[in-house]
Amino acid sequence: MKNALWLLGIGVVGALLLLWLKVPAAWMIGPLLAVGAVKLARPELGKAPAAYSEVGKLLLGTVIGATFSRSMLEQLGHLLPYAVAATLALMAVALVAAWLLARWTELDLGTALFCLTPGGMPEMVAMAEEIGADLGVVATLQFVRYTCVVLLAPLLIIWLAS
Repeated sequence: MKNALWLLGIGVVGALLLLWLKVPAAWMIGPLLAVGAVKLARPELGKAPAAYSEVGKLLLGTVIGATFSRSMLEQLGHLLPYAVAATLALMAVALVAAWLLARWTELDLGTALFCLTPGGMPEMVAMAEEIGADLGVVATLQFVRYTCVVLLAPLLIIWLAS
């Protein structure tokens, strides 16, 4: 229990620090970086309790579900065919890239797929956990992907708009 509280406290400090620095997704990235750094320095702290993961999934599902509304679904209804087509194209690209990554490295296909699949980092890590993928690798590569998008997307938008 003491270990669990330490990890939670370190995560909260990481989140608050990144909130203060106005970093996007501070509540997710702050704990990831803070707890990861502490774990590298002090591996004896062990893993977070499994209950943390289950509570996190519960909270994530609740937050996502709370965004739904009839008016929002009606407004977005005409986009459904385009969204399905784009999703299938992204999934195909991710699957090919994951197959190549698994073939060229020691990663299993499931881990590689969740590393490269676009989507929210918490969702990808939560689903990766369900199939027994390497969560550290998935979280790290999703973090790299997220960071690249956050840094490069504004530059790309400015370039395309000019």
